Amino acid sequence: MTDTVNTNRREGLWSSCRELDWENQINATPATAVISVMAIITLVTSVVLNEHVLWTIDHRAVFVIGSYVIFSSYYMIYYFLEKYSSSFRSITPDKRFYTISNLIKSGMLAAITPFSIEGLYNIMYYDQWETTKIRNLGCLYAIPDFVSLLVVRKMQWTTIFHHLCVCAFNYANVNNDYSEDNVCRMIVVYAIFSIFAYSVNMLLASRFLGFGRSIRRILSAIALVIYVSCCAINWSWQVYYWQHLWTKDPHWSLIAYACAIVPVVYDDLYLNRWLLFNFNRLSKEEKEGKEEDGATSPSRAQSVSRKDD
Repeated sequence: MTDTVNTNRREGLWSSCRELDWENQINATPATAVISVMAIITLVTSVVLNEHVLWTIDHRAVFVIGSYVIFSSYYMIYYFLEKYSSSFRSITPDKRFYTISNLIKSGMLAAITPFSIEGLYNIMYYDQWETTKIRNLGCLYAIPDFVSLLVVRKMQWTTIFHHLCVCAFNYANVNNDYSEDNVCRMIVVYAIFSIFAYSVNMLLASRFLGFGRSIRRILSAIALVIYVSCCAINWSWQVYYWQHLWTKDPHWSLIAYACAIVPVVYDDLYLNRWLLFNFNRLSKEEKEGKEEDGATSPSRAQSVSRKDD
């Protein structure tokens, strides 16, 4: 009788573990599908951007049409995830749109990363500032932030201010001639380094999409290394170039830029601190999870059942 009870107990335990495993896979599958589709769209978008968008002189049309496409994408992705992802349905509507916002932004930033790398190389080594291309890249960079202000609710005030600064900077971007040595060049370089951090947005979205702890920990480590490196290099260059411009011409726009960039830097510092905290937390949870798995292994379960006998 006792043997039968213990056998049923073990079968029930491992059945529950299998069901939990299966549910985690089901939750992650829709998210993986969305990310895979976005990766394909990102590659296609990169080609289209290079052929038809980056060199157009109608920058405002790029911003308006791009905003409409991104705005529509929110609701298409929302429909798919709500229908097929139980982990997505379990979070509040505000967090759903927050998750989609980070997925879309990571896809957009990934699409323009190759052109940003090329542009940064030309800027740093050859002092070449291609005004038309920079203006269009600036519009594409600003679109996800602009649309998220319209769609996503309950964002932190630092994030809201960050998005507003990006929109304001983009207005200056489309009206600036980059062949002249001015403060807008600093905005461009800051934006380019921010583009390289699209893995951070993917990490922020993955928290609510049912990915396993190990995958989220790896994403957290990658995001932390990339973001800290980009911020360190970017801030060093910003200080250097600000001093260069101030020595050349102490214009009021330099003071205005320094004041406007402080909340953006604060938001980056806050995100760096969160990335470090999140990585440490996931590492600790994964270590504790492995210890728990060892405690509930088949051999452990059998030894416990023998003691019960």
